[in-house]
Order: sequence, then structure tokens, then C-alpha cells
Amino acid sequence: MIGLVSACFFLAACPVAAPNANGPGQTRVAYLPPQEAMDLNREGKVLYRTGHFAEARAKYELAKKVAPDFFGPWLNLACAYARENRFAEATEQAVALIRHAYVPGAREVMEAADLGALQIRPLLLAKLRSALAEASTQWGQAAQEGFFFVARTQPPVKLEGQGVLVLGMNQEIYAWLPHSGRYLPITAEDGRVLALVKSPDGRRIVFMRAGRLVRMPGQPDLLRGLSVRQLDLPSMTMGPVIDLPGDVRQLAMWSSGGGAVDMEVAGPGGASGKFRFDGQTLEPVGAIRGRFSASAHPVILTAAGVELGTRVVTDAACGFSAHDETDAQGLPRIRVLPRKGKAFLLDARYGAGVDGLPFPRSASAKALSPARKTR
Repeated sequence: MIGLVSACFFLAACPVAAPNANGPGQTRVAYLPPQEAMDLNREGKVLYRTGHFAEARAKYELAKKVAPDFFGPWLNLACAYARENRFAEATEQAVALIRHAYVPGAREVMEAADLGALQIRPLLLAKLRSALAEASTQWGQAAQEGFFFVARTQPPVKLEGQGVLVLGMNQEIYAWLPHSGRYLPITAEDGRVLALVKSPDGRRIVFMRAGRLVRMPGQPDLLRGLSVRQLDLPSMTMGPVIDLPGDVRQLAMWSSGGGAVDMEVAGPGGASGKFRFDGQTLEPVGAIRGRFSASAHPVILTAAGVELGTRVVTDAACGFSAHDETDAQGLPRIRVLPRKGKAFLLDARYGAGVDGLPFPRSASAKALSPARKTR
């Protein structure tokens, strides 16, 4: 049985059901490389750990050819050069990864311990920074043409029992590119993305980041340690992480005038407060009594995850609709309905939602198969 339709979009793009072989992004959200590529990468890591770097690089090169969307071998290849003090070659490989997969490749390159030597050499660091600047602009330009949603990259941590539970939802923001059918990773927030709001001009995304879930006997479930962050899409520049004060029973967020996002937050006792987030600061704008104010398209987040809502966007250039639904096991997914042709699902095997996802119940969590490690 298909669940209730909860969101509908009409976007200026003609949808491609099957992803193209080339182009930015990857062929699906939770990309699982072929077993051959994983075996080659694993064999390379064994050689790497024993100091056989040339032999390791040969394995990584083969893994790249078998599965170009598998970025682990790209990073490992750069590290293997660095371990032999071949820093120029290491930089070339790091730059190739940044250009191939800006998200999450840029973060992986800049945080890899074995590539730290590149950052203390001014000329090589300048090359990395130049590649980062160029790739971020290209990635952001491609992303602005996409359809944004929240998806799980692997099964979430089960939310069972009572006490203070970590919200390990393994969720990030993705852009699906209708012209190529490929998927661009947009965030690399360690799987902490719970909900998103896109600005009306399509240049900014504000997203809520997970903290913990508080379950106490006889008390309503609460969210603790939430934080909010803004992404400028044209430059792929992240703003600061801003913490929300106190525990949260329910939160509504929506785009407001001037590019800001308004929020109404209900605490444990039911009292509500309103905040405005401009990407840099979270400012209180007065107390609110009673129910949340009516908003055209609010995203609602509670201790059960993101509540399903409805919103519509129109564009005359081309048309398709994309809506939330659930499968027979309760797994959220997104169905695309072209103006012409057959409907199809976005390829997000562990769950996806337009604004965010509800937290899985135990039965749903058990229905998810374990993810294979890909690095």
C-alpha cells in the first residue's frame, strides 16, 4: 500500500528516469560500488598498511576504472603518493577528487591525516584552495538546477528504549538533477540533517541539525541539542552552526521575507517562542501563545521526525511533480510523476523525504538491511 501523498512540486526540468553515465554527482543516493571495486580498494588498503604504496596505487587505479563514482580509491590514491613524499602527485590526485566529487571529497581531502603535509606547503596549499574555489562554484551552479530533498545514506540508528538517545539518522541533503538523473550530495554533516527549508530565490538552504532524543516515563518526548545552519548554494559556503536554546517539543520553520527563516519553537511546558534566523544569528522576536501561527508552507519537526506537509511550486518551462509517499514497510520515498511518461522513484534505498523524514519505528528499522561499508 502506498502512503499518503504529502508534498508536490512542479519544476522547470524534463526528468530523466535513468541516470546518465557521466556528469557531476552520482547515480544514486546510497551508492554501493560493484563488489570488484570494493575488493580492489580493500586489497589496496592491505598493501598500503604494509608500506607497499606502488602496489596499493595500482589497486586503487583499477578500482577507480571499475567504479568512477566510488570516491574512496580516489582519496586513497592521493594518500599513497603522500606517504612516499611524492607531494606533487598527491596534490594532483587530491585536486582530481575535489573536482570529481566536491561534496564530500573536499572535506575528505582537507581532513585526511595523510594529506596534512600538503597543507603546510604554500604552493601545494594554493593549488588545493584554487581547486576548492573552482569546484565549489561549479557544484553550486549544478545544484541550483536540482530538486532538493533529505535522504538517508544508510540505515538509521534504532531509537529504542528510554533516556537520552543519540539521533543517528544518517541523513543528508541531496539535489536530484532532472536533466541527467544524477544525484549531487549537498551536505556532509555526519548524517545530522533533519529538515530543510529552501529560500524562494533558490540561493540558500537552511537546515536543522540533529542532537538527541529525550524519552522519560510519563513525559512527552523531546528534542535536545538542535542546531541550525545555512548553506549559500552559488558558492557552496556554509554558515556557522547556531544552537537552539533548550529542549524542543515541536518546531515549525519556513522562509520569510528578506531571505531569513522564521521559527516557532514549543518547549516542554507548551510555551512557544518565535525566532528569526538570517544565516549568522538566531534572534528571538517575541513570545507566542496558543497554536503555531499559520504559514504557507511550514516544515514541522517533532520528536517523531518531520511531519508530512504540502506545498506546490509552479514553473512553465517544463513540468513534473514529485511527492512523498511510504512503502508497505513504512519507508519514506519520493515518487516523480513526469508530465509525459511513466512515474518513477528517486533512488534512495534507505528513505527520502522532500522536507525531511519521520523517525523510523522499530518495525521499520528492522526492515532495513545493513549497509555495506564503501571506504
